Amino acid sequence: MTASGALFLVGGKDGRNADRRLLGRFVELCGGSSARVLVITTACSEPKRHRQEYAKAFSKSGARGVSICHPARRHDADDPALLSALDRAGGVYFTGGGQVKLVTTIGDTQFSARLRERHRQGLPVGGTSAGASALSAVMIAGGRQKRAARWSSVELATGLGLLPGVIVDQHFRQRNRIGRLLAAVIRNPAMLGFGIDEATAVEIDAAGRVAVLGAGALTVVDGSSLVGASLADAAKQDAPLSFAEIRLHRLGRGWRYDLTTRQAGPPGRQV
Repeated sequence: MTASGALFLVGGKDGRNADRRLLGRFVELCGGSSARVLVITTACSEPKRHRQEYAKAFSKSGARGVSICHPARRHDADDPALLSALDRAGGVYFTGGGQVKLVTTIGDTQFSARLRERHRQGLPVGGTSAGASALSAVMIAGGRQKRAARWSSVELATGLGLLPGVIVDQHFRQRNRIGRLLAAVIRNPAMLGFGIDEATAVEIDAAGRVAVLGAGALTVVDGSSLVGASLADAAKQDAPLSFAEIRLHRLGRGWRYDLTTRQAGPPGRQV
């Protein structure tokens, strides 16, 4: 990990209208009672509702200030007012919705460039659902659920690039997305796959140490030792992918994972 800001990825159902525990932890990362949180609602289809919900949720979670912005077109992401809000923010949080919509709107803009710069300088960045997936460098753009891993199980695209070595999927257990995450990693075996359940967050620090929070679990797919069939043939025939030697972890609350060593450990033990 070369960036110094924390990443906070929620698998959906982030509790904004319920207990707000996950959002409360993000506020702590952003400075606690002095935190100023910038919420980007570009991914969602109901920005007015999300504006109201997140303004209330972050305020009740202890943030000193909450700014809600909805850049809807690419030129909006170059707006000096938005860039100024980013410069003042103590943390940035992306809502759920559609990750393709989010990335095609703000990717490769002044906003995304400054976001990466500020993250390298220590700015915490978080997101839920689509907002979590979009932080990957290689992003899951879509795919088929509840089926065996095939070449066509997953659609991949370029993400925002804040998490270069990990492909993130969300609503993981609830929508049975193991097949498409396996397919994503088999097609990119040097990368890890993170499948995050709803009401669950993973917190990643500057050293690449991962902590699991919330009610569900993190599924880690590690393809570094992958032995598999010809991907060219698999892509042509779209048959179920053959593979061996994939490492799989399912880590509940309090478990740890290290992105550098690719080792997992239970609560109370450092990895």
